[in-house]
Amino acid sequence: MTKITQREARRLKRRVAQLEQLIADERRRWGASYPGGVNIGLFETTTDSPVYSAIHTASLLNHAVVCVPDSHRKFRVYALPHAEIPA
Repeated sequence: MTKITQREARRLKRRVAQLEQLIADERRRWGASYPGGVNIGLFETTTDSPVYSAIHTASLLNHAVVCVPDSHRKFRVYALPHAEIPA
């Protein structure tokens, strides 16, 4: 087990607090747009579809994926980039 200094422990504690605040801010920002963050719908596609592959890849990279209605029976799917995390 590696020991760390109190200075390093305080720095890491501040960093954790920053990241927790970032997560809370993101939840507040998106919570208003997506009711309670629950599944509000479903559409199906085949697993060999380019759209399926893109959505699956974005979710594996922990990006938020948002589906926006474009026209009758069509949707645009966006993978939102990660927010800049202050060092």
